[in-house]
Amino acid sequence: MEGIYQSAIERLKEEIKKQLPEIEANGEWLWHHPETGFKEIETQKHCLEILKKHGFEAVTWDDVTGFTCTYDTKKPGPCIAIMGEMDSLICYTHPDSNSETGAAHACGHSVQVASAMGAFFALIESKVIDDFGGKVMLVGVPAEECLETEWRMQEIKKGRLHFLGGKAELLCRGAFEGVDVVLSMHAGFRNDGTISIVGSHNGFTSKNVTFKGRSAHAAADPKNGINALYMANIALNALNALRETFSDNETVRVHPIITKGGTVVNAIPEEVCVECQCRAKNMETVLSISKQFDNAMGAGAYAFGGKVVIDTQLGYLPYRPVKELDQVAMQVADDILGKGKWEQGGHNCGSTDLGDLNEVIPGIQVFVNYTHGVHHAADYRIADRKIYEISPLFLAVMTCKLLDNNGELAKKVKEAHKPLFANAQGYCNYVKALATKEILP
Repeated sequence: MEGIYQSAIERLKEEIKKQLPEIEANGEWLWHHPETGFKEIETQKHCLEILKKHGFEAVTWDDVTGFTCTYDTKKPGPCIAIMGEMDSLICYTHPDSNSETGAAHACGHSVQVASAMGAFFALIESKVIDDFGGKVMLVGVPAEECLETEWRMQEIKKGRLHFLGGKAELLCRGAFEGVDVVLSMHAGFRNDGTISIVGSHNGFTSKNVTFKGRSAHAAADPKNGINALYMANIALNALNALRETFSDNETVRVHPIITKGGTVVNAIPEEVCVECQCRAKNMETVLSISKQFDNAMGAGAYAFGGKVVIDTQLGYLPYRPVKELDQVAMQVADDILGKGKWEQGGHNCGSTDLGDLNEVIPGIQVFVNYTHGVHHAADYRIADRKIYEISPLFLAVMTCKLLDNNGELAKKVKEAHKPLFANAQGYCNYVKALATKEILP
């Protein structure tokens, strides 16, 4: 480390320590006001108020949550986006969940938003960014957690939404236009003060299934009914029997739930709904498993003489790390934490819509490990407030590293990046082509 970059690290440390009370307070407010994807109304309002307090106006959309805010040094250089995911998941048993909605930040997205905003303000208010040139963009993205998909699919049919994930939605609305590299952090899964660089992730298709039978009195006249619940049971048993055909190497995960299993106990269920995600390491396998899933659902309907309607949407593409960007993150982790405080993550069977963004623009996410408990569970919490210091520092220093020497490293990352799509429109066309509605048999 030398010169302008080394000086920037020290100045950013000082600035973040000065702003730390606000960063922590922001994180705590977000933690206690969880909202699920595309419903982050109060979260967005809160973030916009803080931006206004610091003298910034954000770009927003009337029909979808999320925002962008850009600072331009008026000097040549790349545009680096610092991104925070605004949504929560649903975990009714979490002690800090919303009592009505079950929403809870049991994934730590509250830290993401607070850290992204802290990094953005630190870069600008310390005037560090002006020494490097280029642009820095703050992005608040909705709906990383792919849940409440039945509702989201209804919103897609209405035309308000176009995709299940927030990054895809903003990407296709032009939010990331002109961005060269995307940075993000995530609250980690342990409490040891290290940084984990996110490895590859599964992609998946999202399935919303409706079995349609015929109602009749369950005791007096069952022979004239077509039991949609039995159809679903047969279908799910068929799906379970298929599991032995799944390749271990492709890290297949198929996990259905029944969201509607009947209405009253003395009537044959005429409509039963199932939701499922079909995951795998690559899209070829995702689509193959998706077809097997459809066959199993159709078999359940066929056995009883009913029908099944299968709505399919792409959930997320597999996440493929950008090795050159990972290497920059390793250097930055060494610079702010000292040697040996980071690790390269392996494959994760979960999914992230950063995989979608990454097939257009190079991006990265790291885990900052100051948490306790099981990810997505009732005991998940922030274990050490140091996370509010290290996370914005990493994002801010990473931005400087990429912008240093006229954006030399950012240019190298872009040159090495081999995305599937040349632009956002190419991605949007691909995803829309995968959306299907099938009626079986």
